[in-house]
Amino acid sequence: MKLRRRGPLSIARRLTGARPAGYSSFEIMPSRILSPANQITILRLVFVPVFAILVVERNYRWALVILAAAAISDVVDGTVARILHQESALGMALDPIADKILMTTAYLVLAFREALPWWLTILVLSRDVAIVLIALLIILVVGYRPFRPSILGKISTVVQVITIFVAVSFQAHVPLATATALRICTYLTATFTLASGVHYLVVVRQRYARQPAEEEPAASSTPKAE
Repeated sequence: MKLRRRGPLSIARRLTGARPAGYSSFEIMPSRILSPANQITILRLVFVPVFAILVVERNYRWALVILAAAAISDVVDGTVARILHQESALGMALDPIADKILMTTAYLVLAFREALPWWLTILVLSRDVAIVLIALLIILVVGYRPFRPSILGKISTVVQVITIFVAVSFQAHVPLATATALRICTYLTATFTLASGVHYLVVVRQRYARQPAEEEPAASSTPKAE
């Protein structure tokens, strides 16, 4: 009878009935990273170059289909994560990144094809860049601080998305997407983008200008060592 040699890991598994810790971590991690919700979010990232190519090629009907699929996936991934209890730090970071990449790409390619004015694209992207730079500056100076989006910021995002849909629909000759509707959406987007950007600056200034004033009394009340 031929005896088969077994390593220490296989012997420990047979004796205890448990998997070694090293193996379990490698098997669990992919399932957390590639959860159904995160896969849907990654699919939305795949939609980005497809949408851009379709707009550049002036295939607006299929671009509208891809845009609608991306919007549906944005709703579905969050719903799936909540139902399956698969909320994760990766998913929370990946979801807004995917949204922002899609919106940035949409405004750039639509402006390139003159479906949207360049001044609107520059305004939208400049606001986003300014917010990111201010957030990084705050992190470098005072450390990480959670900052929830304001109501104006949420309204601005919704109006920006609607403007993209109306612009693509107008180019695809959808009956309800008229030149007047696109013009109204354009100016609404500009208004809310500016308003939310100014509001963000005011809130940041009020919040972090108040912190040094609050820290000074605390520092003065601390007894000095003799």
